[in-house]
Amino acid sequence: MRMSLLFQREPFGKILERTLADFLAVRFGQPFRVTWRQGTRNGRDGSQSWLCNPYLNIIFRPGIQREPLLPAIYEFSRSARPWRTPLNMLYVALATGRIGARCLANATVDIEPPLFHAEEMVIIGGNHHIRLLDYHRRCCCVITKSGFCDVFRQNEIAVRRSYPYLPAPRIVECGEKGNWYSEELILGTPVNRLKDQRQAREAVRQIVPRLFALYESTQKTKRVDEYVGNIVGRIDLLIGRNHLLSHPQRENLKGVVKKLARSAVEQPGDISIVQAHGDFQPANILVGDGGPWLIDWEYTTRRQSGYDGLVHVFSSRRSSGLALRFREALAGSTMADSLLSSWPGMEWRDHGRRRATLALFLLEEMDLKLTENDNPLFTFLDAGFQSFSHELASIIPLMESC
Repeated sequence: MRMSLLFQREPFGKILERTLADFLAVRFGQPFRVTWRQGTRNGRDGSQSWLCNPYLNIIFRPGIQREPLLPAIYEFSRSARPWRTPLNMLYVALATGRIGARCLANATVDIEPPLFHAEEMVIIGGNHHIRLLDYHRRCCCVITKSGFCDVFRQNEIAVRRSYPYLPAPRIVECGEKGNWYSEELILGTPVNRLKDQRQAREAVRQIVPRLFALYESTQKTKRVDEYVGNIVGRIDLLIGRNHLLSHPQRENLKGVVKKLARSAVEQPGDISIVQAHGDFQPANILVGDGGPWLIDWEYTTRRQSGYDGLVHVFSSRRSSGLALRFREALAGSTMADSLLSSWPGMEWRDHGRRRATLALFLLEEMDLKLTENDNPLFTFLDAGFQSFSHELASIIPLMESC
């Protein structure tokens, strides 16, 4: 999630200050002072000022070398909407140029004492973590944000170390408390930013067998009513303790959960549960630098075996339009058939199974989105959760009528 969106949800500047100060103290063995401030005026004498561009999601030193900026340049120069690509390329060129960088930045981070080789580093914001890309040491440090649960990070480290054949960068070092790790630095372009869609499809084709191998190694069988009951129990707890949900929102969500749970158990029996990537979307599939790579394993957890395929096919991280995509799937006229029909543990062409699978998937997604928003630091529910809730209002009647 870009910083421009994080600003709407949380006090990002304060969180960044605490996160970086604590991490740098551990990493370099001395206390650090980190200050976030609006604007780009020079800071105090002795401090090292970094520019923040929230739309490119980067914090960097004026005069930074070009190589550390390449991930942002590759990612944001192209748009999923072709007509916007020339505008994106122009903005990125200006925002990463020596003259335009300060003009298009809107905040500054001051670090004391200064970091050595800072012109070879870039800081990237994230949903649950901050990344420090260090091109001098050729590593990327992934740091859990201060005040955030580090279970996501610990799960990611455990899975990636247990299954070294996964197409993810090699983990080099882990912090003693499990709240940060460093990995090999890779450079690649997300497949949704590639001009050549054949290259994008080929990258997905190469990644999928590695996921299937993970599923085979971690597959367990569970009764579907037991699995659904566990998810519903977690969701009820998350709804009850979320301080940003109004009473009408709580009651509406509980009603939606009951309807989805009924649909999910209409096909009784056993279900295959596997260790899923958890966020198998095009933005996390990178091409280049020895890849393709599948990054951002922070959402890895145990889900129904088709979960990753459903995330990918339905673009569920982009909730807008989800109801339309579900309508097509429920009607049996969807581009999903070619991928999901061969996905392990899926009975996609059976209408009853497909309906139950989709209901269970929506419960799993609600579980994730409520978990993401289970943070007392948040001042607003994130836009993704609100969009998902809006789409559910249209999806439930579709599920009931088919």
